[in-house]
Amino acid sequence: MPRIRPSLIALAATAVVLAGCASGPQSLPPAGIVAEISCAGMDPFGGDPATDAGRVPDDFEPVAAVRCVPFQEVEDDDGVWSVVLRERLEGDLTAVLAAQAEPDDARWPGACAAIATIAPLVWLTDAAGRGIRLRYPVDGCSQPKVELIGDALAGLAVVQTDEEQRTLTQPRAALDAGCAPTWSARPLQIVPPEELGELEGQAEAEVAPQPAPTWDGVQTIPWEPPRTPAPGEVETLRLCAYSTDEAANPTATPAPGAKTWVTIEVEGTAWFAGSRALDAAETRAVLEAAASAQPLPESCDDIPGSLVVLDAGQEGKAPITVELDGCRRLIVDHFRTFAAPPALVELLAG
Repeated sequence: MPRIRPSLIALAATAVVLAGCASGPQSLPPAGIVAEISCAGMDPFGGDPATDAGRVPDDFEPVAAVRCVPFQEVEDDDGVWSVVLRERLEGDLTAVLAAQAEPDDARWPGACAAIATIAPLVWLTDAAGRGIRLRYPVDGCSQPKVELIGDALAGLAVVQTDEEQRTLTQPRAALDAGCAPTWSARPLQIVPPEELGELEGQAEAEVAPQPAPTWDGVQTIPWEPPRTPAPGEVETLRLCAYSTDEAANPTATPAPGAKTWVTIEVEGTAWFAGSRALDAAETRAVLEAAASAQPLPESCDDIPGSLVVLDAGQEGKAPITVELDGCRRLIVDHFRTFAAPPALVELLAG
């Protein structure tokens, strides 16, 4: 059986600071009725006007509620999936109908906080399976009263839970190898060759900060950013290979009950393609190449087809990224960019 692990998600959205005059609640049009309820492809900020929330239509008699629960995790033989769950809640709907029918608060005349609250998507369904989106009354700052509806739904019982959408976020092979499922094929920062000498001089001169009280009396804690290991500092490196070829993007058949199967596609994403452990000789060769690498001969921003990430698996040690084609960059300390020596590329591509 798959193991469901709830994950905590914090959602925030930027909004403008609002100000205006108070106004009384306005009568609402009836909610649009849909023939079939869906949680897949949810848009928490809006949706089709035909499914906009409103008052319960006169010809619609709800018998249950359907709650969409995104950002859950399910682990099975294929790996870890991000899933959208669909819960059916049954019981006495009196409190729910009363809560969603409450009028909106009068408009607050002052300034409102620059935040936006995302309300969970909830439907009401009738005996025929049709649905309307549950309405959230709003406060004086136009924020939905999530707790009002949540308290009303708490009086219902969850009688059925189904998966409606799932995304493979961590393939099993990557999990077992201890590798990230994806890696960015675009460096965090490309340092121009003319600045490399200056940065190297700074690195040699820098001294770890010492604890010292600040102006408000708070004592800081010294911290050094992770650095790439020096030759001889570690005996082995884990190699995680990645490819930007679409064929490497993991695919699978949806699980029973899942209506859609999707993957997250971002430009410059490289997908896990395999792993192996480097022996002591290979590790020393990699670290020596990283320590003596030269600047890129010219600026280049091509996305590689293949790259490898070499990690010592130790706290405070930064990984090394080597592009096997394209610009053939060698990236250390997370952002310092050099040219990968041909011998190193040949070693890692083998």
